Amino acid sequence: MNTRPSWPSWRQTQQTQGQGITKLCMALLLACCLLLTFPGSSSAHAVLVRSDPTQGAVLRAPPGQVRLWFSEDLNPSLCTAQVLDGANQRRVDSHDAHRSPGDTLEMDVSLEPHLPPAVYVVIWRTVSNVDGHVLGGSFLFTVSRPDGSIPSMSEGRISGQTGQTAPGTSAFSGSSRGQLDGVTLFNFLMVTLVELGAVFWVGAQFWLLLVLQPAAEDHAELTALHQQAQLRFERRLSLPTLLALLLANGGVLIGQAVTLTGGNVPAAFAFSVLFSLLSSGGFGAYWIMRVLTLSLLLALALYRVQHRVQSKAPSRQTTVFSWTQVLLGLALFIAMTMSSHAAAAGPSTRVYAAVADWLHLVAAALWVGGMFSIATCYVPVLRHRPVAERAHALVTVLPYSSLWAVVGVLLMAVTGPLSATVELSSWEQFLITVYGRVLAVKILLVGVMLLTSAFHVFLLRPHLQKEEMKYALASVRLPSSETETAPNHFTESSVRQVKLREGRQGRLAALTQRLTTVLRYEPMLGVAVLVCVGLLNVFAGTLAPSAAPTAKASPSIPTASWQTTARTSDERFTFTLTVSPKQAGPNTFTVSVVDNRTGKPTTQVGISLYTKYLEKDLGTATVNLQPDGKGHFSASGDLTLGGHWQIRVQIRTVQNTLHEATITFVTS
Repeated sequence: MNTRPSWPSWRQTQQTQGQGITKLCMALLLACCLLLTFPGSSSAHAVLVRSDPTQGAVLRAPPGQVRLWFSEDLNPSLCTAQVLDGANQRRVDSHDAHRSPGDTLEMDVSLEPHLPPAVYVVIWRTVSNVDGHVLGGSFLFTVSRPDGSIPSMSEGRISGQTGQTAPGTSAFSGSSRGQLDGVTLFNFLMVTLVELGAVFWVGAQFWLLLVLQPAAEDHAELTALHQQAQLRFERRLSLPTLLALLLANGGVLIGQAVTLTGGNVPAAFAFSVLFSLLSSGGFGAYWIMRVLTLSLLLALALYRVQHRVQSKAPSRQTTVFSWTQVLLGLALFIAMTMSSHAAAAGPSTRVYAAVADWLHLVAAALWVGGMFSIATCYVPVLRHRPVAERAHALVTVLPYSSLWAVVGVLLMAVTGPLSATVELSSWEQFLITVYGRVLAVKILLVGVMLLTSAFHVFLLRPHLQKEEMKYALASVRLPSSETETAPNHFTESSVRQVKLREGRQGRLAALTQRLTTVLRYEPMLGVAVLVCVGLLNVFAGTLAPSAAPTAKASPSIPTASWQTTARTSDERFTFTLTVSPKQAGPNTFTVSVVDNRTGKPTTQVGISLYTKYLEKDLGTATVNLQPDGKGHFSASGDLTLGGHWQIRVQIRTVQNTLHEATITFVTS
């Protein structure tokens, strides 16, 4: 094989690389501009936006129904709501919770007539009609007595009823509170495998069709090598990837069912549960579309492996098969997009959000999928080739790949910030929500990927190109007859040429090995980015807005209160938490913090509390505490039922590091 490039070919490669560098710089500039300018409105899962009665309302007369409005279209057959008497924990609704016929965002539930004065608890569960995600929560409202006095939660409590499970309630996964419990972890793994597999498989199709094929047409000496790379993908990687995608897609459905049944795995496999998920809402329709698309791709991949015709140039049939697979891969991306958070955006931004999300997947396939393809298909077939052939193949093919990687970077630069405008409503959410922090990590990883790509595009590859050209010239100047002559018959000029050639070969081998190592491990950054995408998917519920604090800390602690002192798990802080009056209903939470490094109180932190009822699944409420200027942090929040509660105390420093502790207590 002739691996010595001509000067015009080398100059053409240099020009191509220069164009790619220019576009890459434009992409970086555009990304920076867009990141600094995006506004937006938030939408993530079907979270409660408002209600009638409102949270904490005190009514003179009992209402006839409770109306709830959410941020996404509701699944009419899977969303539920119930209302309990807070004291007796008896259901007082008419068991008729339903989505409003005139508003897909509204859920209504009728109440029994003539409700007596009491504190009532509304417990709701939503299933998004678009992405199928399950969320739940609860809030209180009160019906006052005729004389205007307000009943308390403890009045009329029936002994032994605390902790009963009301019919129709179900557990909610830790995704809404930013924790990877068992159900959330399973959903995260399935979603990530789908994303990873789809990006790799579609990216490989792009790479084979848009990189290897044109490179082989322009450089006939690389045709055999490129055919080996394509055969490696088709015979070793294509079918396993599609099978893993199909299984992971099934896992996504099971994960939704397990969440819906409150972690009851046997119940999740019930036909009625799975049929409800598949037959109602967009999630089921687009899940079926994924299965059909993957089944067609599997059939085509099997046919191609069994009936592939070997030829030096791609046949018309091979080209048709390749483009068909690409189109089906893009259809798979559509199905993934239409069952994602982007498709659940508001009516005014839904089309833009869905298109941006789809283009973001295409960009990931072009850039990250291209990295995977090089590392898994091309680098392995070069392993046993002579160093000169490896160097020539790399400097010849990588510029073709870089052009499409630049396209991917450009698309990501545009669609990434646009997607963030749909999910985030403020810069503060980058810090105060798990979703925002994961998104910040993802942006950081993308930046590291850009730097890594710039390192081998701007430094390694130009050096390798020059060294490969010098090695080729040294080989041309050394006559083949002299290289076959015994060393003692070499002329002095030939000896110098041989030493020069050997030196060039050593440097060429070192640069080739360095570039190959970067190409082999660079996709790990892409895997980390896609892991972040999976976390964003399961943690979008943490974007649910928290109620603003309605109470400030008082100078003195009331006598009817409960107080405890604990340390964070890393021993960095000691805090004192006071809950007043430690009864079911509205409570005031007060925290003071001591920095154990200095032994002094500190207010240079942020504090959030996550409250969870342990005897019945009411979702997880967030209480963001505010400083009172006297060394304390305070806010009010509801403990909707009496019984065992868990509070996760989260202390956030100015460096945005988190320090946590979990405590439990019992309300009366």
